[in-house]
Amino acid sequence: MTTALAVDRPPLPADPSLISLAYQHEHPLQAYEFDDTLEVWQVTARIDADILAEDMAARGDADQETMDAIEDVAVGRMSFVRVRMFGPDSPFHAMDSYTGDVSRIGERVLDVARGEFARDFEGALAHPVGDLLVMDRVILEPAWRGFGLGPVLASAAIRRLSPDCTAVLCEPGSADGRKMTEEQHREAAAKLGRVWSTIGFEPFQHGVHFLDCHLQRPLDLLAERQHEFTALCRSWKTQHGHW
Repeated sequence: MTTALAVDRPPLPADPSLISLAYQHEHPLQAYEFDDTLEVWQVTARIDADILAEDMAARGDADQETMDAIEDVAVGRMSFVRVRMFGPDSPFHAMDSYTGDVSRIGERVLDVARGEFARDFEGALAHPVGDLLVMDRVILEPAWRGFGLGPVLASAAIRRLSPDCTAVLCEPGSADGRKMTEEQHREAAAKLGRVWSTIGFEPFQHGVHFLDCHLQRPLDLLAERQHEFTALCRSWKTQHGHW
């Protein structure tokens, strides 16, 4: 499931233009179980303490003692699962070994018996050849919610992680641990479906959404989100007199 729920919050805690993404993927040198078929990527969005200190020093915003106490600013975290369709293992069995969320997505888009794309999913794709990328989690820290950053961060990560993929998949829903009623889950899923549509995701079946990597539309939407992000950064600097 993926979540980037927007709620009313105070102004941004820091200059969003300083946010960077860090990617982490670990694997044993000798493949174990599904290591050659499933890649798990953890992506962290943060503002590095040194970058923040340099920015404050350049603007004269703080004394040395304050800058020495600066720590990294956590913005959010994401996880992605890349499924290699032409690996040594069954792609569905690899997905089924990870989590129930990823397994459910696999059930909707794969023909388990054939180890290939399901016919209806294949028919929905412009060019159904390549790996799959599952956007498993997108969680923003509370102070950073409500500014449209979820789609910006997600689309930036997808651009880095999706080469040679035919599609990106997700199942919109709450993933930040809050207890919700069934109706609230449905409302959250519908709301997040609309959020992810702003970067090119379309509904497929039973709550699964997909982004076709071979279409121009996701690239155009990414450009639009980046334009909005640039405007957000400009607004922050204007409000804080940092030009």
